Amino acid sequence: MKHHNESLHALSRRLDPLWWLIARLLRLRRFGAGPKVPQSILLVDLHLLGDLVMLVPLLRVIRRFHPNAHIGLMAGPWGRIILTDTGLVDEFITLRAPWVTKGQGAAGMRGLLRAVRASRERTWDWGIDVRGDVRNALLLALARAKRRVAYDFSGGAALLTDVVPDDGVLRHIVDHHADLAEYLCMPMTAEERIPALGVPKVTTPETPRSRLVGFHFGASMILRRMPLEEACSLVLSFQNQQDTRLILVDAPEIRDLNSALLRRLPANCAARIERWEGTLSELITFLKTLDKLYAMDSGPAHLAAALGVDTTVFFGPHLSQAVRPTGRNVTVVERVDVPCRPCDQHRCTNVKYQECLTQVVPLLDPAQARNL
Repeated sequence: MKHHNESLHALSRRLDPLWWLIARLLRLRRFGAGPKVPQSILLVDLHLLGDLVMLVPLLRVIRRFHPNAHIGLMAGPWGRIILTDTGLVDEFITLRAPWVTKGQGAAGMRGLLRAVRASRERTWDWGIDVRGDVRNALLLALARAKRRVAYDFSGGAALLTDVVPDDGVLRHIVDHHADLAEYLCMPMTAEERIPALGVPKVTTPETPRSRLVGFHFGASMILRRMPLEEACSLVLSFQNQQDTRLILVDAPEIRDLNSALLRRLPANCAARIERWEGTLSELITFLKTLDKLYAMDSGPAHLAAALGVDTTVFFGPHLSQAVRPTGRNVTVVERVDVPCRPCDQHRCTNVKYQECLTQVVPLLDPAQARNL
């Protein structure tokens, strides 16, 4: 089972008759549709950076089993930036989904219509939704994919030809992807389950240089961002390491926190800290240069992990079980003694605001802490 919005899930279930009506209007075939060996496959995953990184294992196994198939991906514009150089996707259909990137107004609806039109320019043998989202299932139906495969987490089974069975147990997203691949007779190897982008980072001691340590204290949701006191505590632990360059990753939503952090630090420590800001493609290039990244539950953490960077990720309101970056280069830090975890991530109901992200720096592995 995946995390989902309970209220939207319930609403979608109540709308099941509507999905059946739409299926009839679109004259969708329910059974025996699409060839067993597809020549074209459309995947839909409209969520953010980390979700696209975790899609890599499924794309990799599809490419292995169907090397000659034309693979399309309907995703946000970040999908093209992250995946273009992997060779796993042949065609990108860009859609900044209004229900994912909110506040777009009429532009969001125009983008949605453009994506639907683009998806109908090709005949798709298979269509795959990895999230079990009825909105994605509808997009596959509108794209006229012959075989439409997805979980049924939020209703819309009438729009699908294949509903992938699920046992209701919360597991990592990649495990769900692996089950979907298994359903399509494409078993995923253990190696393929680890998202990897490009060649893993290799440290070469030939030319001595300063160790580069980055900090990304931001996240798409406010409650996932690092509290100021915790950020100070982590950065101050490096104040005696003069051979280490400390770099704060700036982004619009975290720029003020980074500025407040520098004001809070002792002057001699703040003077050593650099700030970096750039585009997503520039971020990928920057992350490759790091020896270590400390990050919140966010897209950059997944990117760094997939690039082979030694990455420590702090989880707060969200449990790491289903969405943590994976790999031997990843350390996850989270408190297990805060009973309100997980929460809706929109409002903190704890009397101690963001308690789930307080006192997390002392939870770092002792061996790692000695090497700070």
